[in-house]
Amino acid sequence: MRSVLYRFPDLQQFEQIVCDTEEGDLELGLPAGEVVADGEWVLAIFELGENRRATSAAACASVSPEGARLTFEPRDWRRLAHFARTEAPRPGSVPDTEGAALLRAAAEAGHAALPGVQGAGPAGRAPPPAPPRLQGKGARVLVVDDDPHIRELLSAMLEAVELTVVAVASAEEALARVRGSPFHLVVLDWNLPRMTGIELCRTLRQEPGLRDLPVLFLTAHASSQDMVEAFASGADDYMVKPFRAPELGARIFSLLRRTKRRAS
Repeated sequence: MRSVLYRFPDLQQFEQIVCDTEEGDLELGLPAGEVVADGEWVLAIFELGENRRATSAAACASVSPEGARLTFEPRDWRRLAHFARTEAPRPGSVPDTEGAALLRAAAEAGHAALPGVQGAGPAGRAPPPAPPRLQGKGARVLVVDDDPHIRELLSAMLEAVELTVVAVASAEEALARVRGSPFHLVVLDWNLPRMTGIELCRTLRQEPGLRDLPVLFLTAHASSQDMVEAFASGADDYMVKPFRAPELGARIFSLLRRTKRRAS
């Protein structure tokens, strides 16, 4: 499936477009420079703001004398609108401290120098005051990575901020785990021993009881085509190693908050 890239300067503009559209008019014009064929299905990727926060949805292209447009399924448009509402900062809101809490957790656990995570600041600096109570407390996170150092690192970071972590080394074991007990999020590597992370994500999206389970890819695959393939497989978010703990924390808790709001 080919991709079409939309760039928005901020989340608020994206929210205005997707949340103010009537149910019968779920269309977007094609970005400048993009070309599609009439009737072609494409993956629309939305990059938002300076940090290039991303989400995606499949759409069908139509070409007429008035120009080319992409039409979205109602369920996919509702998901985009939900993403916009839950991600956009509100007037008077306070900065998210949960990513900073993960950074402190990495430093205090002594894992700041492990491969996969970028530095946590000067050594020996006294830790800042304890963070406020975290909204993701008690959530169950499945970490899937064949690198034991990454599994150890992520487990220490997430458990330090009161998340329940199960870490496994293969997609097959991950599949058995999610089929056997509930999880709120999967943090998934691409390169796994047998079944790849992409194949696991596609499998999850095909199972009725697991298709809504959020998946965050954390991988060394850094090309735009890799990102397209991950989103096309059903990923909810994508980060490249080496990662910064505050950004990883912000994305993890963002996905957990969206899951909590959806459930409520």
